[in-house]
Amino acid sequence: MTSNTSKHLNGLPVAQPGIGELTAAIAEGRSSSRLLLEEAQRAHERHLDLNAIAHVDWPAAQARADRLDALARAGSPLGALHGIPLTIKDLYAVDGMPLAAGSRAQMPSLGASEAVAVARLRAAGALIFAKTNMHEIALGATGENAWTGDVKNPHDPARQAGGSSSGAGVAVATGIGVAGLGSDTGGSVRIPAAFSGVVGFKPSFGAIPLAGALHLSWTCDHAGPLTRSVDDAARLFEVMSGRRTDHGAVPRRPRLAVPAKWLAPRMSHSMGAWFESVLAGLRKDADVIDVEAPELFEASAHYTAIVRAEAAYVHRDALAAGGSGFAPAVLAPLQAGLQVSVANYFDGMRQRDALRAELDAILRDYDALVLPTTGVPAPLRGQTEVQVASGVMSTRDAVLGMTAPYSYVGLPTISLPCGQVDGLPGSLQVVGARDQDAALLALARWLEGLWSSSRGGLQYS
Repeated sequence: MTSNTSKHLNGLPVAQPGIGELTAAIAEGRSSSRLLLEEAQRAHERHLDLNAIAHVDWPAAQARADRLDALARAGSPLGALHGIPLTIKDLYAVDGMPLAAGSRAQMPSLGASEAVAVARLRAAGALIFAKTNMHEIALGATGENAWTGDVKNPHDPARQAGGSSSGAGVAVATGIGVAGLGSDTGGSVRIPAAFSGVVGFKPSFGAIPLAGALHLSWTCDHAGPLTRSVDDAARLFEVMSGRRTDHGAVPRRPRLAVPAKWLAPRMSHSMGAWFESVLAGLRKDADVIDVEAPELFEASAHYTAIVRAEAAYVHRDALAAGGSGFAPAVLAPLQAGLQVSVANYFDGMRQRDALRAELDAILRDYDALVLPTTGVPAPLRGQTEVQVASGVMSTRDAVLGMTAPYSYVGLPTISLPCGQVDGLPGSLQVVGARDQDAALLALARWLEGLWSSSRGGLQYS
């Protein structure tokens, strides 16, 4: 399992083996952590212009890979991720690596030498070899960054890679490591996963500890993996959360809810047509039913007030010193967060309770909520407005507005690549019931298998 066996489509690796296959190959001496790292280094060199990586020390990573390979040869693997090269978003503390969060501003102290989630990955044998670029302090969904440069879409470098875990999505898509750790406050795992055409899993709120990670909004933040497959996402989730996923089950004919009235005005024509074709394929194997979700219409504004207020508090010392080191596009929403009133903040909390109750009620009767991950395919870099069914909408609302409600209320949500829209990756967002991560992953695995085995009704253009 070396790079000469890899296949590429438009320069991107396809049909790559999963983590289970790779760890087995390492244990049996058919591959090694060093070989996988060398593949990652070659991929990094091929795709330098995409700007996925914030920090990497190849000699140090090679030494670590050699130590892991020695353990494997001795029959003493560390765990479920032994020898697997992983990248980490640059808002997690990692031993021996800098933390800048894509900013030049002074970051608050995290009080930890290494984030808990990262330490758990390392304890399971993962090769932590690089940090990935991100939207500055995670406050944005485009992957554009005035300080570190834009992360570019691997399918079309003129387009956005999504954010804020932009580098993580591009790294997985291009083979710079096998998987990546991101974070998701309003869509920051799912959006870059969608734009890069990989899997992005945002677990239930609190499932993966965030100690040692830079918060953006502590009531909305989640840690989550970006991977090549649902199986890989489940494996990383189990390691970081300590929860099992093998008890998830899929009903013989799942019941899937669609918030159609809320969705209709938010999608571009091509995204709407793609989604209808996805639903037509799903109806062969599942019951797909439109549902009312009126509280969704209020979610975006309240989410924004909460996140900006909490972000301003997280960065209060840097703001009090004048905000030096924040790019203007990030400083403005931080300063707006300082102006959020106590009444507005608590209005957001009350609306969150109402939305949570509404979605919990829907998900008592349905196995999942399904919708596109974003309302439009990846926009051009620098594009601030897009055309959707209801007219012109800000790019932020068309993209982040589709994912934010489910971070806002803390429900487990996964983004699954599924065909193409306007020649770019299409992605289905699947929302599960609270703390039913195993059941959601089982459903996502079922969908992934359905799409790979039943292309007749599930081909999109």
